[in-house]
Amino acid sequence: MAWTNTLYQTYEANAHMAGKSAEGVPLSLVAHMTANAQIEILINLNGEFCGAYPVEKEKAKTIIPVTETSASRSSGVAPHALCDTLSYVAGDFGEYLSNQKAAEKASEKFEKYISALKSWADSPFSHPKVQAVYLYAAKKQMAHDLILSKILETADGVFLDKKINGTIYEKALVRFRFIDCQPDAVWQDESLFHCYTQYYISSQNSEEDICYLTGSPGTLSTNHPKGIVAANYGAKLISSNDKVNFTFRGRFASSEQACAISYEATQKVHNALTWLAARQGVTIGKQEKRTYICWNPNGKKVVDLEDPLGLEDDGEPRAYTEEEYKTRLIRTLNGHRDELENNDDIVIIGLDAATTGRLSVIYYNELKASDFYDRLTHWGTTCFWYFTRFTPEKKPYTTVLTPLTKQIVLCAFGTEQGNFLETSDKLMKEQWQRIIHCMLDQKPIPRDIIQALAHRASSPQAFSYGNHERILSTACALIAKYYRGKGANIQMSLDDKNTDRSYLFGRLLAVLEKTERAAFSPGETREPNAIRLQSAYVNHPMSTWKLLEEKLNPYFQRMNPGSRKYYKDIISEIAEKLTASMNDPEQLNRPLEELYLIGYYLQRTELNAYKNDKNNNREEQENENA
Repeated sequence: MAWTNTLYQTYEANAHMAGKSAEGVPLSLVAHMTANAQIEILINLNGEFCGAYPVEKEKAKTIIPVTETSASRSSGVAPHALCDTLSYVAGDFGEYLSNQKAAEKASEKFEKYISALKSWADSPFSHPKVQAVYLYAAKKQMAHDLILSKILETADGVFLDKKINGTIYEKALVRFRFIDCQPDAVWQDESLFHCYTQYYISSQNSEEDICYLTGSPGTLSTNHPKGIVAANYGAKLISSNDKVNFTFRGRFASSEQACAISYEATQKVHNALTWLAARQGVTIGKQEKRTYICWNPNGKKVVDLEDPLGLEDDGEPRAYTEEEYKTRLIRTLNGHRDELENNDDIVIIGLDAATTGRLSVIYYNELKASDFYDRLTHWGTTCFWYFTRFTPEKKPYTTVLTPLTKQIVLCAFGTEQGNFLETSDKLMKEQWQRIIHCMLDQKPIPRDIIQALAHRASSPQAFSYGNHERILSTACALIAKYYRGKGANIQMSLDDKNTDRSYLFGRLLAVLEKTERAAFSPGETREPNAIRLQSAYVNHPMSTWKLLEEKLNPYFQRMNPGSRKYYKDIISEIAEKLTASMNDPEQLNRPLEELYLIGYYLQRTELNAYKNDKNNNREEQENENA
């Protein structure tokens, strides 16, 4: 029960923030939960209606008192203690329904709501605002008041089929505000919260036993909260209501023997997790979502898992060299590291729902702050490459970056849809977690991810130019990290002394491509033969090279003698190194390793730099002659 214990400690460490809406997303108190309200009703302490208006979506978050049953209700009748949906709090709601059965159900809901509210209002833990809400609700004229206020609409005495901020009338949650006291909002009144917590705990009559989490006696909870993650609102982490299909039978006689947690403990655990998910949860997937949360139990700031290195939004665009990038990375992570002590804990949890009713912990890890940031630093300083970025004026520039986890998955497994790479939610979730596991547990990159990136980077005609360049840079970053992990010295500039067969063939491919492009007529945009035959080149490099070399003869004829000699000399140099590196010439035609992409990228960059220098020298010469 490590995760429950950690969440319990998180709640205790941050208990001073419970119920404080000024903190942004509020941490709910025991016997409370956060819900979205659609209607706000103004009353006074005498229980008189003073007005109403719809709640803006940006201000809808509302802390409401709940019971153990109402917090996890689905289809049964279980009223919340104070703020609830219209079908519960409006005693005359059924009068405006055409369906008799629905009207009877609304009447049943109201009777249970008003009875429970009266019990609280008459208890030693009552509150003036509770008594006022009871007086107003007991009049059974709330729906009528809302119709007069033009919040609800009717035709011939029946509600129209309309919604309030996307919610049907029946499920629109009502909250109350007072015009003659401070704080005026019931969801901001801490004294009201504490009154209800005391009232509800004192009124519980469930079985008492030792709580597995705290080790102390307490009233056990058999109905644990839902609504932890917004994307899977109805799913629960702890549930034992299945007595038919033998979820726990055969090992235990009752669900309590499997997991006995007190009401107060489960409230704190679930409230802490709900609060963390809303504040700093990272959602993976668009429809079938998975949520990851990274936090420090004491509430100290930690990095965002969407951009764990914190480098994507770093001020003005700037081109970094390898050493500048590493310095910047370490400085940024050290800034986060300084927020924590070395022995402070950092916790990472992943949550996903296999069904609509069950939420699973699919990843969990606890690390010391020093280990956590050491591992992020190791990832960032071993997995990086050159990427093209754009200034606000849309001017391209090349800088060194570590690709984001999502980008790695899209480049390795995505398909091109329009101008973007897309993939299924299921694939994104699973591969995202594999990469996070490599990052946080310092494990090698799986071979299938490396192979997928290399395959796509070797198929330039399958993607637009921009997407292929992104895939190529991402592939180089992951391939470089993979080989660095095996002890190889992967440099960020062309290594003339590298005699690896794949590296040399990669260099050769770049020269063959550039030679043909150099002879193109102005405005010619077709792909060179080297690009069109790149997949064949990877599988049969030697035989494909001979074919490409034959096709280069017409292009050599178009060049001036200086350029022709320049390219032929590079080809001869690489060919000599290839021949010298292999004792068996037949081995030259074996398929290439992924490392060829590193040689290809760096040789291409070197040739482009040569072309730019040559053009600059020509412009300077022309200016001098002028």
